[in-house]
Order: sequence, then structure tokens, then C-alpha cells
Amino acid sequence: MFKRLLLTGTVILAALLTTGCNDTLLLNNLSQEQANEVLAVLQQHNIASQKSGTLKEGYAISVPKSDTTTALSILNQYQLPAKAEVQISQAFPDNALISSPQAERARMLSLQEQRLEQSLKIISQVVNARVHVSYPLNDNTFITDLPAEHVSILITYSGSLNENMFISKIKTLIKNGLSNVRFEDISVVLFQAPPLQYSAPTQGAQPLMTPWLYALCGVLLAALLAGGSVLYLLVKKQRPETPQDVTPPDVPEKEDMPV
Repeated sequence: MFKRLLLTGTVILAALLTTGCNDTLLLNNLSQEQANEVLAVLQQHNIASQKSGTLKEGYAISVPKSDTTTALSILNQYQLPAKAEVQISQAFPDNALISSPQAERARMLSLQEQRLEQSLKIISQVVNARVHVSYPLNDNTFITDLPAEHVSILITYSGSLNENMFISKIKTLIKNGLSNVRFEDISVVLFQAPPLQYSAPTQGAQPLMTPWLYALCGVLLAALLAGGSVLYLLVKKQRPETPQDVTPPDVPEKEDMPV
């Protein structure tokens, strides 16, 4: 009976150690828009991700433990979770102090950069994009003559595409999005996105369990052994003695009677 109890306890211990280890929390405290965007990108790459949470407390994204490395690689490439979309009204709130014309134009160009980046990122093969507009902040002609702007675009993409045609379309988009830029002053640089990482880096021999798991195993095993020992002693104490266990009383030897 003691062996059966010990075996049952070992099975329970193994079940406790393996429960809840299938999923990994990837992100939390996300807005609904951020969570949906992350969920969509992960599922596009066949990652079985799950969304949980509420609008008030924020949303969380979890993935299977075996897909954690791949999911992190995807988030790194796509720079997720993304920031909230920029609105022009954010740059000029009603209660803002009046700033100089140079500062207002610099702020406007910065917002235009971010909005153009947002437009580029919705293209299917674009993984990430950056837009940089050059403008002379310390030049007095900045406001009067409005010199031609120079724009540089950095794009990482996935899959295969016709780079010449793609660059031409990007330049057209940028030229029509900025009022004072010439087609020849726009440069587009393309980079192929690196392959996703599907497994964790190879490391040296690592312990199978962390210290707290060792401690938990020790406590549970000690409790099982102590409980089993007490139960064994109680059962042995309450068990009736068998005839084999009873020691016969000493019988005095008979003395030889004289004849």
C-alpha cells in the first residue's frame, strides 16, 4: 500500500510541474488596435496566437511555447506593437502656445514623415519603412523661399518584387504626399528582410529545472514520504496480531519425579 501511495504522489507531482506550461505570454497591456494588429501578423505566419483581456484592463497576446522564438522574431521585424497612428491635430492642440513659424513647419514635416511611414507599411510586402525629410531648421530662407526638400526612404520587404517598378511607385507616392519635393530628390533604398528565426540559439547544457522547481519538488516529495510513513505506522499499529506474531509464554520445565 505504501508503494502504491508513493507512485500516486509521484504522478501527481509530475502533473503539477507540467500544468500550464503550454502557452507563453508574449505581450500585455496592449490597446485593442495593437492587439489585433499583432494577432493578424502572427497568424499570417501560421502562429496560433490567442488574444485575451478587456478594453479597460488592456489586451494580452499568448503563443504556444514552441513558437515563442519565431513570434519574437516576427515582432522584431515588423516593429510591433506599433505606436498609435499620428493625427495632424495632435501637433496643434487648441490650448497650445503659439510657436515660431520654423518650429511649426518642423513639427508639420515630422508628422508628414510618420504618416507616410504608416502609408508605406500597409503595402503587403513591406515589413518596415522609414521616411526622412531634410529641412534646414536654422536657415532664414526656410519660411520665405521654401527650398526644395530631399527625401530618403528605407524599406525592408519580404518575398520577391520588381525593384525598379516598386521604387517608381514609392517615389510617386512620396512626391504627391509632400508639396515641395522634386522626383529626382527622392531616394529609395530597399533591403530584403532577414529570414525569421525559428529556434532559440544553441546553448550549453542547462539545468532541466529552475531552482524554484527543485525546491517545489523537494517539498512535495518530503511531504509525500512523511505522509506515507505516518500512514504506514498507523496501519501497522491498528492491524491485529496474528498467531505467528504471538510469542508463547515460557513453560517451566518439569522436574524428574523419583521412582
